[in-house]
Amino acid sequence: MIGRDGHDSAPEHSLLAATAQAAAAFMVLIMVLALAARTAAAQSGKQDYQAYCAECHGADGKGRGSSVSTIPMNPPPSDLTGMAKKNGGKFPFEYVVETIDGRKYIPSHARLQMPFMGTTLQRPGKEFTPESNAEVKQKIESMARYVETLQQK
Repeated sequence: MIGRDGHDSAPEHSLLAATAQAAAAFMVLIMVLALAARTAAAQSGKQDYQAYCAECHGADGKGRGSSVSTIPMNPPPSDLTGMAKKNGGKFPFEYVVETIDGRKYIPSHARLQMPFMGTTLQRPGKEFTPESNAEVKQKIESMARYVETLQQK
């Protein structure tokens, strides 16, 4: 193809097309990596959920864990599966993170039956250091991502 300047513009057009294809491929790669990271976070969050939450909230998140029948809880553990539905279809991720952490709002005595994972998960001997806080934040966010997978469809 001859351009207005009398030169062949095909190589330029070909270069633009290749650049556009590379950019599109890069965006797809970024989306795939983000999805994989989110899936991995939910998987590690599942392990922590099973270790720290399932005893009260149940493996299915419906609030009927094994401790419910032996430990009086008032209020009882929440059914975690309807959080998105109660929030207009959007999972309240930040709220769940803050609730699991437990340190943002100093609660009334009623909240003390649920552990403050923001302190419970601190690395022994390194409590509240930047490294320990970063690990705790990552674990809590992973647990929240797992709770997100428990939502009713």
